[in-house]
Amino acid sequence: MRWYNQRMAFTNKEDKGVCLSMHQPWASLLVAGIKRFEGRSWTSNYRGRLWIASAARIPSEEEVKAVQIQYQKIYSMSPDIPFPSSYPTSALLGCVDMVDCLDQSEFQHYRNRHAADFVEDSESQYLFVCQNPHTVALPQRAKGGHKFWDLSPAVVHAVQKGLQPSSQAW
Repeated sequence: MRWYNQRMAFTNKEDKGVCLSMHQPWASLLVAGIKRFEGRSWTSNYRGRLWIASAARIPSEEEVKAVQIQYQKIYSMSPDIPFPSSYPTSALLGCVDMVDCLDQSEFQHYRNRHAADFVEDSESQYLFVCQNPHTVALPQRAKGGHKFWDLSPAVVHAVQKGLQPSSQAW
């Protein structure tokens, strides 16, 4: 991707099954490639494929609409943002490549240097830089954990077969 290109993609062979649970609608927006940074209060040295699971909390229609409007403002030059048609909960949705973790100061410096790249804002202490988003063909039921947690090797192997790259053409 043009906005952060440390590495093209992590492979299935390198996949350790590391997973992060997120609330909807942000989880689906991350695997769709609309959201590109994930804010956290903790840092990480992890770099690699990061599976994304949605938490059990069901977002309200108002919350989904407010977040969609936020991203429409960020990508105002791209009116045809492919927002997901649904926001499943308690599900394994897909994966991204976590290529870096920036502190707030580094993130703001990056935003200032790359303003034309439509970088969302965040007040989080640390931001995971995510690229190469993929969705699973069919979201799988998942019960998440705190911070990073591990998927079983059998689940990883099964969902790798149905990974579909998220379109970045918009």
